[in-house]
Amino acid sequence: MMKRAAKSAAQPVAEIPAAPEPFQAKTLKRKQFASTGDVHIQGDVTITTQLIVGGDLLVDGDLIAEEVFCLGKLTVTGDIQVQSLYIGQTLDAGGNIDVEFLVKTGCNAEWMARVLELDQRKLKEGENFIDLLVHPAILDRQQHNDVFGGFGDIQGLGYLSCADLDCQGNLQLDDDLEAGEVQFVGGHLAASAIHVAGDCNCQGEVFSETNIEVEGSLFAGEIVCQGNVAAGAIGCQGDISAWGSIRAKGELSSLFGEIHAGRWIATAATLYAAKYIKAGESVIGEKGIHCGKDYGIFAGSTLPRSAWAKQGMISADSKPRLILSGEFVEGKKLRHIDALEKKRDKELDWEIARRVKREMLAE
Repeated sequence: MMKRAAKSAAQPVAEIPAAPEPFQAKTLKRKQFASTGDVHIQGDVTITTQLIVGGDLLVDGDLIAEEVFCLGKLTVTGDIQVQSLYIGQTLDAGGNIDVEFLVKTGCNAEWMARVLELDQRKLKEGENFIDLLVHPAILDRQQHNDVFGGFGDIQGLGYLSCADLDCQGNLQLDDDLEAGEVQFVGGHLAASAIHVAGDCNCQGEVFSETNIEVEGSLFAGEIVCQGNVAAGAIGCQGDISAWGSIRAKGELSSLFGEIHAGRWIATAATLYAAKYIKAGESVIGEKGIHCGKDYGIFAGSTLPRSAWAKQGMISADSKPRLILSGEFVEGKKLRHIDALEKKRDKELDWEIARRVKREMLAE
């Protein structure tokens, strides 16, 4: 046994060949481009079809392509305009990100190589189809980089517009997020404004400097909004907090936290919070309002008591327990709050900036 162990220990370990020199150019304009190593372009990049990079891609300018596959880190100092974007590590953009279809981060080498159908090619003896995508030394470096965090992050100084989004890390934008559907965000989501035409699924905190508008269901670890929140349904692990209003057509719930709105909270379904429910004005849950048994419901906290019956009311299918402020009024619906909102003649601070921006774009 000792001899056999010593013999196996003496066997040489296969050495990884040295990584190739990075590809460098002032500009890149081709029908298609592929590299198994790192790429640095000092100007704009225009690719008619596929851009495939096994290592890191740095573009000191704008990036225009049909499909981009970057297994490493993608850094673009300007704007990105593509049909589909697949990234293994992180995405850093100095400008706007326009993607017609899917943005996906956290792609592993095998998945990306199979999507590119590299496994269908005829290989030489001892050759691996992964090597057609990325050099072994670059792949080994990327696998070690995963340990240091930031895996799958997206950071942009402009806006992000896409049909579908699958981000394994954090998503942080200085401007707006416009998406057809947010399939998954593995970390936190932060943007100037958030608009999603379908569902939005975020494992961490969702933060907006203005409004959050999700036409489908919004699921998050926590929601912090410096404007209004509106969604088809809202499900949250922690707190739901908004400076303005919180509106949902379906269920509105905080499983382990509280729901707090500077103005009003309303849903056409049930309203539930494990702790407090607090609103500066009204609270409406058409099919029931429930809070933690050792907590309570605050409504009309920013109004004089004489205004509670009209603006600081609490309404549900039956009178909820633990009302600490506000006045219970029977039969009020979500549409009643919507009607009152249309009559409001006072713009909130964050809404003024949004209106001015819309008017400037319309001119």
